[in-house]
Amino acid sequence: MSDDEDYMSDKFLQNTEKHVSLSLMYKRIAEIKSNQSKACNKPIKVIEQEKREEGLSSAISNSNKGFQMLTKMGYKPGQGIGKTQSGMVEPIPVEVKADRQGLGKKKRKELYGKNMNAKMDNTHIKDFRSRMAQKKTEQLEKCDLYKSQKVCQELDTKENVEKPDESWFWPLNKEEKPDDEDGSSEEDDEDDESLDDSEKLEILTKHLRKKYFYCIWCGTKFNNEDDLRDNCPGSTRNDH
Repeated sequence: MSDDEDYMSDKFLQNTEKHVSLSLMYKRIAEIKSNQSKACNKPIKVIEQEKREEGLSSAISNSNKGFQMLTKMGYKPGQGIGKTQSGMVEPIPVEVKADRQGLGKKKRKELYGKNMNAKMDNTHIKDFRSRMAQKKTEQLEKCDLYKSQKVCQELDTKENVEKPDESWFWPLNKEEKPDDEDGSSEEDDEDDESLDDSEKLEILTKHLRKKYFYCIWCGTKFNNEDDLRDNCPGSTRNDH
């Protein structure tokens, strides 16, 4: 611009506007390049996550075909679906699988947990059955022992035996109280308590078979030892 030109003239102002517009344009270009460089520095996963969150956070637009189909069927935004409008208001949220585990990972864990629970249940069932079987066996032994004691008492009475070989060979009468004068002692009581029903039954069974040739499971008194051996299946309940 020459010295003769007026700095307030239109020509001067037009030149000034050109310089200002160019500077703004260069500044905008620099900002775009800066944003692009920042975007390029971001990892791909971060960019994908940002775009995904942006897409999931935005509602379905009116131009969506699915939204248009719902609108034609009477749907209105903000209302529940269905005739009574009691259905879902918002669409089912999308759960993005971000890890690298297989799709069956969760199912395998659930199945493993179920299998462990099933094994524990089976163990409890087996324990319960074992306890019930043991309880039933003890009840049978108790019944067989009482039956053997009754038989022993009857056979001893027929033979005019006033006192059994062992105090527990005969059934205990609850109405009678032990008396020291009849020869009973504390040692006999201790021996009686030290034996359980199965041991008592085994001893008493041998006593009846040896002395009277009697089998409580056969319910028969045999003629002699040979008759007992040949015609009796065995000396236990399982043999019969």
